[in-house]
Amino acid sequence: MSSGAISVTLAVTHAPYQKTLAPALVREGMLRRVLKSNPGYEILEPAADGSLEVVQRFPARSYANNIFWRAKRRLPKAVSPDWPEAAAIWLIDRFWAGWVPASTIFHNSRGSHLASLRAAKRLGAITLLENAGRHVRHWNDAHLEEYRRFGVNPRDQSLPWLPRTVGHVELEYAFCDRIVVPSQLAHRSLSEFGLGEKTIVVAPGVDAEFFSPPPERVERPLFRVCFVARVDLTKGAGYLLQAWKKLALPNAELVLVGAPRPEIHPLLRTYADSSVRVTGYLAARDLAQLYRDSDLFVLPSVNEGLAQVFLEAMASGLPIVGSDYSGADELITGAKEGFVVPVRDVDRLAEAILWSYQHRDELRGMGRAARERIESNFTLEHYNRRMIAVYREVAGAVVR
Repeated sequence: MSSGAISVTLAVTHAPYQKTLAPALVREGMLRRVLKSNPGYEILEPAADGSLEVVQRFPARSYANNIFWRAKRRLPKAVSPDWPEAAAIWLIDRFWAGWVPASTIFHNSRGSHLASLRAAKRLGAITLLENAGRHVRHWNDAHLEEYRRFGVNPRDQSLPWLPRTVGHVELEYAFCDRIVVPSQLAHRSLSEFGLGEKTIVVAPGVDAEFFSPPPERVERPLFRVCFVARVDLTKGAGYLLQAWKKLALPNAELVLVGAPRPEIHPLLRTYADSSVRVTGYLAARDLAQLYRDSDLFVLPSVNEGLAQVFLEAMASGLPIVGSDYSGADELITGAKEGFVVPVRDVDRLAEAILWSYQHRDELRGMGRAARERIESNFTLEHYNRRMIAVYREVAGAVVR
């Protein structure tokens, strides 16, 4: 089927790797409409000159949505932990269901979006569900396992997916025509629940102009390792802190970028010293600069699809260290761009960091290889081409 015969409606432009997907579809003559809900409710469509323009805004809806999110941040967790977020998602889904146009393909995100998927299917669309990680039940299982391992009090535990939300997502899995995931790791996870045949792997990309190496590597005595994620147990922060304390490297710094979860604070008190710096969230430009000012990126996560921060770090010329549950093994080729270590293995994680500390010249070569890996296969343009090929494939399969 030719591109001109395919029309795509997008409700998935929040992920960093999707930031240029809509303009790419405009150039291909494939975009029907974009339903945008972050930061505000807007409808975008192709303009006559080939650009993408806002054709409708909904400030009242945006205002109501913001009220729900502010309520979630301000209410004590013990009073009402989840309803504001659930209400915001429900509002988005019900509202957009009335604005889904007729198109060949409707591409939406996982998580309480069943009404808009159903609306699209009633209009004859092929429905694609974006699932950026593993199966939602595996997400919850990973959290529970880490809470058990680190002895977190059950009263302090919280799951990323509430039982009722898990049920909603599983209805979406069953209802949609295809599920789009970023890695073979995520594909295997969904396959365990009988969803392998409808799941398609589409590797993401990164803005390789924004995230880029410094013009020249400045020799510095300080060895800096950075970690960028929620600072929580499932991202492997506990194992990284244990490995860092075990190494006790002189003239070295570990920078944790992200908001520490409550269960991490006892670990910080136990394992962190003056060589560990916690920044909280950083603005995008500050984050890009931190990558350039670092020597190694480490994310020993126990639960990922494929961590976008790996792509950002590699594009910035950093070698990476990740667990075999992080998606790192789908980016690293023959240990040229970094190291893959067994999940939850503090000793192997420490060994990878120590080797990097002791072999700075080789490490810089790995950083160059990491950048080349991004340029060869993981830019935004690579992702756009892969996604457009999927649209053509699924549309053609239906026609045949």
